[in-house]
Amino acid sequence: MQRRHTIKAAFLTLLIVSLCVSIGSAQPKTKKTPPILKKAQDEYRLLHYVAAIKQLDEVLRVDSDNVAAQEMMADSYRKIKDYDQALFWYKRLNKQKDAKPEWILYYAEALANKEQYEQSEQWYRKFMVAAPGDRRAGNFVKLGTGISGLSEDKGDWKVSYTNINTAGAEYSPMFYKKGLVFSSNRRIGKVSKDVFGWDQTPFTDLYLIDDLKRIGEVSKTDMEDIERQREGNAYKINDDDTEEASNDSKTLGQYSTRVLVDLAGERLAAEVKAVKLRKKINSRFHEGPSVLLPEGSLMFTRNNYYKGKASKSKKGGINKLKLFTATGPNWNHIQSFPYNDNEYSVGHPAVTKDGSILVFVSDMPGGYGGTDLYYSVRTSAERQWSKPVNLGARINTEGNEQFPYFDKNGKLYFSSTGYAGLGGLDIFEVTLKDMRPTGVPHNLGAPLNSSGDDFGFIKADDERSGYFSSNRGGNDDIYKFEQSSYRVALKGVVTDTRTRLPIAGAQVLLRHFGGIDTLVTNRAGAFQKDLAKETDYEIVAQKPGYVTSNNFFTTAGIDKDTTLNEPLKLGRAELGQQFVLNKCDSLKRVFAVQNIYYDLDKSYIRPDAYPALDHLVMLMREHPEIEIVTASHTDSRASDQYNKRLSLMRGNAARTYLMYRGIDGKRIRVEYYGKSRLTNRCFDGVPCSEEEQQLNRRTEFDIIVNGVNLSQLNCGNP
Repeated sequence: MQRRHTIKAAFLTLLIVSLCVSIGSAQPKTKKTPPILKKAQDEYRLLHYVAAIKQLDEVLRVDSDNVAAQEMMADSYRKIKDYDQALFWYKRLNKQKDAKPEWILYYAEALANKEQYEQSEQWYRKFMVAAPGDRRAGNFVKLGTGISGLSEDKGDWKVSYTNINTAGAEYSPMFYKKGLVFSSNRRIGKVSKDVFGWDQTPFTDLYLIDDLKRIGEVSKTDMEDIERQREGNAYKINDDDTEEASNDSKTLGQYSTRVLVDLAGERLAAEVKAVKLRKKINSRFHEGPSVLLPEGSLMFTRNNYYKGKASKSKKGGINKLKLFTATGPNWNHIQSFPYNDNEYSVGHPAVTKDGSILVFVSDMPGGYGGTDLYYSVRTSAERQWSKPVNLGARINTEGNEQFPYFDKNGKLYFSSTGYAGLGGLDIFEVTLKDMRPTGVPHNLGAPLNSSGDDFGFIKADDERSGYFSSNRGGNDDIYKFEQSSYRVALKGVVTDTRTRLPIAGAQVLLRHFGGIDTLVTNRAGAFQKDLAKETDYEIVAQKPGYVTSNNFFTTAGIDKDTTLNEPLKLGRAELGQQFVLNKCDSLKRVFAVQNIYYDLDKSYIRPDAYPALDHLVMLMREHPEIEIVTASHTDSRASDQYNKRLSLMRGNAARTYLMYRGIDGKRIRVEYYGKSRLTNRCFDGVPCSEEEQQLNRRTEFDIIVNGVNLSQLNCGNP
């Protein structure tokens, strides 16, 4: 089994651990629980998921049909982010006749984690039936297989793995002076017996790198070294090679005494020195996401450990998370946030630029889901925080909202599992007005989001760069993002086919996924425009007295400064062609053909398409001089490659029908556009009704008369 060392996931899910999976419920009440199952249940209740898995292996080896053990196994793998194993066990659980709604949901989520988005959507639909009041399924289904659009890297951002990462975990960066504060459980040059029973990794502390200039991209060699360590045995038994005992750890719970061996991290740490923050801040428990207040105080997240005492909740005996503020010139005075509570968690602080509003995460009673975002207001005079207010259902979901962050303009960023995304936690942005969202939270898409957990987003004041954390590589690491600086430009000249002279005043249309751009050639017949990245274009040139000309090109795959040259030639209309231009309106009425439509993901000809196709057959029999082009399209759901293939199949299906009715196949040309030419605004990520999506699943028929594409003519400006 390949371990995913995601200490963040364990640390942060303490926020939502009060509702554990019910275990043992499948066992008859009269039957005594076997000792090995009882031990597994105890480890599970204590959140010791790695230890629980070990015990559950033995249980299931003897009793492979034990549903309670299967459920604990599936949930344990889900909690430690082993998506392959979680997928296996939730698939097995969902074969039960009375599958629990949460099994269906977690299976859908695991499929998304493995980028199996189409199957994931199917299971979200099943979850929507099983739990009709839960918005998570609805959010995903509204987006549908168009989720793949979020995974398409548009080339707007460059993401780099940074040299502050080790074989341990690094996450939740925060700008501090000229440097960066972040959380890490690295163990450089020594061993630690204080490890977290959740996934048996060391606790996290807050570290500082004092100069951002020292943070750079990791070389390929170092990346290979780190990957080899992660794939190998990164842990070993404690330093005296004995079995772990009760006194091996004085921290909360029963922890493994295995320690992280981090050779690559030692080499990187020698290049980029990171120092622990003061002992008043770092403790023997977890220290996590933090924020700097305007007066210089540090607000940070820590396990429930204050003034040398660790406390647990009455229900479940869990050491929850709390917020603390370190004040004074040396951060030597620690104050507890007034709304901390032993019975629920509070953490992940974010403040507006002026420090007047605090947004944080909590699972306090009365929320919408696992963890919600709350806000408090601070008066400038007393610097006291008001009673927390939930940010409401327009932001919070039945899932988990975590890791808030305000940029300099007051825009709120956060991570969530409750909205449609690429898998795990995705990063979203939303603009607030009077602490109310002005719109729906927007998914930042790839490459900032991935099929793993993406969180802890911060942005530099230039708004062109920043940092975030992600476990996309199997571990919590910090990545840098920068706005791509390359430019893709279009240049071209429209010339007369016969004379080769430039044509001034010609109209050039650029059709693309977002609409149509209109250009006009200058005196030299030239045109130019900056282009969108990763976009397919159709370019059309037209001029009165000339036959329209078109071509296709793409910016997909371009990752550096590039100028595309697209020369276009227009031929003077001959006598027959001029007749078409002059009779444009009347000919369009004569040769009007209706579009035909398709079912989702299908290419067969539906019965409701027969009248339009039969009318076209009649026209082509009566006018043997015309030819046609079948221009087929899809809706925006699914990937570009999939949709182009599907639209080709649709075009060929229409062509086959016409040939079956006796039309010569040489008179039919098939063109296919995928999702690049939508008829409405149903782009990836835009909620649309099925009726609106249906309008895009179509084949249009272009009529070619005397070599002129009648369908592309603008009769008012031929």
